[in-house]
Amino acid sequence: MGLRPKSNSTSRNHNDGGSHSNSYLHSNSKWSIKNIKTNILRSFYSNVALRIVSILSVFIFILYIFSNLFYPNSNNKNLFSSEHGYYLNELPASSRLIFPHVEHSPVLKEIGINALYIQRYEMDGTRKFVLKADDKPLTDEDKKKTTDQILLVKRSFLDHGKLVYRKDSDEPEIVIVTLIDFENDELDSIVKIVQNRVDYAQKHKYGVYIRWAQEFLPLMEKQTVLESYEHFKPLIMRSAIHAFPRAKYVFFVDKSALIMNLDLSLQKHLLEPSILDLTVLRNVPVLPQSNIKTYNHFDPHNAKIIIPQTQDGKLNMNSFILSTDLYGKSFLEYLSDPIIVNYAFDDLQSSVGHIIQWHPMFLKRTALVVPKVMASKYDASRGDTTSDSYHYTPGDLIASFEGCKERGTCDNDIKELYSKIKKD
Repeated sequence: MGLRPKSNSTSRNHNDGGSHSNSYLHSNSKWSIKNIKTNILRSFYSNVALRIVSILSVFIFILYIFSNLFYPNSNNKNLFSSEHGYYLNELPASSRLIFPHVEHSPVLKEIGINALYIQRYEMDGTRKFVLKADDKPLTDEDKKKTTDQILLVKRSFLDHGKLVYRKDSDEPEIVIVTLIDFENDELDSIVKIVQNRVDYAQKHKYGVYIRWAQEFLPLMEKQTVLESYEHFKPLIMRSAIHAFPRAKYVFFVDKSALIMNLDLSLQKHLLEPSILDLTVLRNVPVLPQSNIKTYNHFDPHNAKIIIPQTQDGKLNMNSFILSTDLYGKSFLEYLSDPIIVNYAFDDLQSSVGHIIQWHPMFLKRTALVVPKVMASKYDASRGDTTSDSYHYTPGDLIASFEGCKERGTCDNDIKELYSKIKKD
């Protein structure tokens, strides 16, 4: 029997094993080279990206340095628009007595609100008046060129709210603020109301800020004067502060009231702390049946908000005074907020009562005073000799025709008392 030589078998096995080992080493070499190449490429691209970022950073830094060297006035505040009111394009007022052309009242009434404003269609099909913040006023040159009187009246109405007073030499300390209404008031009454404010302001070097009530319609959800008139009051006071930025106080006097004693200055009659202290109502409910009362230890030096309280404990928002500092402005911002305006408060005095009651910061700075000092109620049925803390008698600062709208006597009351105003 023949046997295969062992040497051949051993040699074959050895050679086979060698072949497998060489194949494995060759495969590993290929993967190692591939990994090395990949790592090299990754490192290269990473270094390139880092260099690009570094170069860009240096370039931006150098650009910043040079921009500050050659344009030193270029700073961050230029990124923001300058302070402005409801309009971007404002007009410098030549006098501290700012009031509209009252003689335009009949024409404005004839034109109608719908023709004065741009209207926008809402998704529900209703139309809303729109206030154009960037509306440009009519120039004096354009006024001279046009012969369209209706256009002039319309532009006078639209441009009146753009007036601001910026003369340092004759800056008033107090501004008298009033709303007038060409839709619902007689021209004769409007003239008397405006003249009354002007006469009083001129005597004491105060400012006057009078606007048409209809100017604030686009800012309301309910866009009729009868529905939103009360909420125009914070808006016009806010605008008055912007128009007279250096004034210390703004004094709102409703169109249903007349300033009767022109000799009385607000500083000596009311604002002087020692005088105000005598009129402040302490430890009384802020609103009828409220558990929150005014402070017993109220300090008149801290008074920033002055509001008369009626005989039945309500806040009379037909005549009130605000400081123009942080507290007065914050108070107006709150009352002007659409959330507050459109909330289910009964009226303006309810929303005012809410902020005073639930915000101690305002309660400690609000002086509720007897009406006699700034909002005496006129009652034709009472005699001039019968005096109390609530009703008007000759010599009082203001006669308020409270309830005249419901009685339909506003025009007659204004006409009757205007002739009795103490001017000397």
